[in-house]
Amino acid sequence: MKRKNVSMRMLTLGLVTVMTMSCKEAKKEAVQEKNAVTVEAKTNTRETTAAGTIIDSYLELKDALVADSQENAAKAGETMLKKIAEFDMASIEASEQSELKAIIATAKDKATQITKGDIATQRAHFEGLSSAIVDFVAIAGTPTTLYQQFCPMYNNNKGGMWVSAVKAVKNPYFGSGMLNCGFVQAEIN
Repeated sequence: MKRKNVSMRMLTLGLVTVMTMSCKEAKKEAVQEKNAVTVEAKTNTRETTAAGTIIDSYLELKDALVADSQENAAKAGETMLKKIAEFDMASIEASEQSELKAIIATAKDKATQITKGDIATQRAHFEGLSSAIVDFVAIAGTPTTLYQQFCPMYNNNKGGMWVSAVKAVKNPYFGSGMLNCGFVQAEIN
């Protein structure tokens, strides 16, 4: 029995070591494969305040997923839906409004799914929401610098991207399971 416990501990230690090394190696490979290009978002004064409230609700949602809180993620999703509904596109250039409407529709859909799903479902829809937020910021602007981050281990090693207000990586896809797995891909300002 004692021998089995020792074997199980060794196996667990080995798995943790392999996962840690895989994350570090995948990070290194992803950095080499991609020259992180800074996403140049329009920093404009026209809607940065309204855009900022949408971004704030997104960041609240990200933090809830980092904390493994399904309930808080659902609440943040509801807040985000409210902030999206309040967003006025009147000051967005006419040539960009059609694209922004499509981006907002995607964000609404993903936020709606997050309000009613379990944490695994919330995380799956968060990935699409993150892409929509990057596209949203490219048109509407951002009042603060944001960091596009990436975890190469998410989604069966296909990876997953998210946006953060700080450079320090706090992974919303794995939460406490792999909290610091990932790296900064780009700076958005």
